[in-house]
Amino acid sequence: MQTHILCLAGDAAVRAALPRLPRPPQSRTHVYRVLRHIPTDSVSADQARRSIAPGAERLHTIVEFAFADEAARVEARQSATCREFDAAVQASGERLFAFDTAPNVPIEPARGAAQGGFRRWMLLQRAAPSPAAFREGWFGRHADLVKRLPQVDGYVQHLVVARFGPDGRAVDEDTLAVDGIAELCFADEAAMTASYASDARLPLRDDGRALLGGIVTLLVHGTPAP
Repeated sequence: MQTHILCLAGDAAVRAALPRLPRPPQSRTHVYRVLRHIPTDSVSADQARRSIAPGAERLHTIVEFAFADEAARVEARQSATCREFDAAVQASGERLFAFDTAPNVPIEPARGAAQGGFRRWMLLQRAAPSPAAFREGWFGRHADLVKRLPQVDGYVQHLVVARFGPDGRAVDEDTLAVDGIAELCFADEAAMTASYASDARLPLRDDGRALLGGIVTLLVHGTPAP
């Protein structure tokens, strides 16, 4: 599976062009509307104030394109409607940044989360000295701790493999200091609040402080693309 995650400051381009995009076999597209930004204790207060993604405070809409493989991704990207969508996004001025990611799914989304649903959505900056060390800790011990949380309907990790700026061009990690994107799924905000109030949350919080150098945390609600 390969994923492209597009982060926008609005939804005009999505409403205008996304319904016309092709849907290759074994691919899917979800649109997440940002409900609000929230504080977190997964990092220190100083780290929480760190700007890891310029413009993240303006995030309004997230489009997640998932492809079964490289061939499906190439097929979609080469289509005329995809080029039209890219042009509409660029003309809208809504593009903030985007990522290509390698997904890992410790908890397969179930119930409402299978169609998007309510999620705690997080941009992550690594504290580990290398991407490999971050991947090992995040996919390993951290995912195991998430599995102990109650009322979780899904957990998806996206390891960032490429970053793109507002003009769609590739940028480096110094420009866009995001190494991973985490999606923690719940039935609703009440379920998330109860889950985070449990004792199982404490070791997860402590591991996050060791694993992360910065974080942006949002609440979002997703639906399949029209």
